[in-house]
Amino acid sequence: MAKCLIIFEDEAYANFNPLALLRPVFMLRPGIRTLAEKIIDCFDGYQPHYFCRPEIAELTSENCRIPVNRFEDKGYDEYIFVNGRIRHNIEFVHALKAAGENVILTSGDDITAFKLLGKLPDPEYNFLKQGDLSGFYSKFKERAKAMNIELPMYGYIWDLVAAIDDEIKDDFKYFRKNSNGDGFLKDRNRTDNKGREFPGVDFINSGDIYIAADAEVLPGNVLDASKGPIFIGSRVRIEPHSYLVGPLYIGKESHVLGGKITGSSIGPVCRVGGEVEESIIQGYSNKYHAGFLGHAYLGEWINLGAMTTNSDLKNNYGPVSVTLNRVEHNTGNLKVGSFIGDFTKTAIGTLLNTGITIGLSCNIVADSLVTDKEIPSFTWYSPRHKMTYNFVKAIGVIERSMARRDKEPSEALKKRLKEIFETESKHNAKE
Repeated sequence: MAKCLIIFEDEAYANFNPLALLRPVFMLRPGIRTLAEKIIDCFDGYQPHYFCRPEIAELTSENCRIPVNRFEDKGYDEYIFVNGRIRHNIEFVHALKAAGENVILTSGDDITAFKLLGKLPDPEYNFLKQGDLSGFYSKFKERAKAMNIELPMYGYIWDLVAAIDDEIKDDFKYFRKNSNGDGFLKDRNRTDNKGREFPGVDFINSGDIYIAADAEVLPGNVLDASKGPIFIGSRVRIEPHSYLVGPLYIGKESHVLGGKITGSSIGPVCRVGGEVEESIIQGYSNKYHAGFLGHAYLGEWINLGAMTTNSDLKNNYGPVSVTLNRVEHNTGNLKVGSFIGDFTKTAIGTLLNTGITIGLSCNIVADSLVTDKEIPSFTWYSPRHKMTYNFVKAIGVIERSMARRDKEPSEALKKRLKEIFETESKHNAKE
C-alpha cells in the first residue's frame, strides 16, 4: 500500500524568528536530528513531502531533496499530515498509524496531525497540487472525525533550547539502535569496535560516546559523558585543551578549538571555542575565540568576534522576558541567552544582554553592554546610533563570508533577504 507523509508548518512559525525567517520551523535542530528528520524516521515506508510558507518554499527546496509545496501523485492509499512543531512521541505515532478512519487531531488550539484513508477526491488533490494546504484542510475537515488530545509541542524558539539535553539523548539512542555499532566506544576502555585508539584522550563513561571513523580527537582532550551522551560527527576535529560535556552533538566538519562545550548542539562546518553551554548553532558559524555563549540559538553564517559574551541569567534570578517580533513574552525560564539570525556579525568584546533577539544580517559594534531587547534585521548597531544596513553592502559581506566555505548565495536566498529587508524598512519608517 502506497503511503504519503506530509510535514507542515503552521501559523506559529513567527514564534521561532529570527531562525525561521529563512527556513521552516521543522528544519530547526534541538538535538542531533532536525524536527523533520525525527518525524520522517518515525514513518518508515511513507513518501515524505514538505509544506511551508510560500515565501520560503523555493529556498527550502534548494536545501533538501524532498518535494516542497509540490504534490503530483494522487495514487496513495494513505495520507498522514504531521505538524512540524510536535515533540517526539512514539505513542502518538503508533496511534496515528493505527487510526482506521479519517481523523483530525488537535492539542488545544493547535492542529497536530490529520490522517486520510483512501484515494484523494479531485478537489482535495487540486488544492495540494497547487501547494494550498489550507484550502485542502478546509475541504478535508468536512469528512473527518475531530479529536482533541494532549500532545507536547514546541511553542517558541526558547523551548527548543530548553529541550537540548532530552533531544540529544533521544537521538543518540536512535542512532545506537539503528547502527551496526561502528563509532560507538566500548565501555571501560578507549577503543571502538574496530579497535581504534585515542592516545592522550580521557573518556568519562565512554560507553555513551560516538566518534565517527574520520573524526580527529587529538591528545589533551577530555570527553565527559557522565551526564549524557556525546556524538562526534564525520570529519570533526577536536583540538587540544577541549573539555566536552554531554549531552553534546558536534556536527560534520566542525572544529572545536579548545574550551568547555557542554549540553549543546553544534551543526555542520562550525568553528567553536571558549565556553558554550546549552546552546544550538544551526551551522556554518564561528565562535572561534574566548567568550561565553549560553542558552542561545544561533543561525548560519554568523561570526562572533573575540570575547563576545551573552548573559543568560538575570541578577535577581527572575524569569527572563524576550521581545520577539516587537512583542514581549515572559518565557518563564530562569536561563535564556540570545537568539541571533543568519549572517549577523559581532565585534570584539561585544556584551549581549539576557534574552536578546538579533535579526538577520546585523553588524553589532559595542563598547558596552547591548541593552536593547530586540534588534531588527539589517541593522548596523552601536550604542550611540542605529541605522539600516545598506542592502547592497550587506549582500557583499554575505557573498564574501560564504565564499570562505566555497559557497555562494543563490538567487532564491537573495530574493528572500530582499523581502525581509523591505519588510523591516517599512516597520522602521512607521516607528
